Amino acid sequence: MFAKILIVEDTPDSRNLLHFLFTSKGLTVITAADGNEGLYLAKAEKPDLIIADFMMPDMNGAELIERIRTEAEIGDIPIVIYTAYSPEDVEPAIQAGASKIFYKPFDLDNLIDYVLQVAESANER
Repeated sequence: MFAKILIVEDTPDSRNLLHFLFTSKGLTVITAADGNEGLYLAKAEKPDLIIADFMMPDMNGAELIERIRTEAEIGDIPIVIYTAYSPEDVEPAIQAGASKIFYKPFDLDNLIDYVLQVAESANER
């Protein structure tokens, strides 16, 4: 599997955990420590999927989605948001075009399964 995913997470431990999980599944993983870096890397790397924390400094997950959705070359990339916030709080991410929301604490197996499904469909394109 050669799909490329971008993880946008401001907490190093969480970022490193997700990086390890997905590289161990054969995915190419790039990481960003905040929304600004995530936007830059999304434009530069054109990943098959973006996984982003909802609450980050400078640019939250909803703002990141809004910015990505306005970019012609990357606007259709699936974006997964994960959060400890309530569905009402993350409504802006849904409105901005999040492909999927995972609420913490979430089952890592469900996240991995979803990401692998997206990666498989990316490989078929």
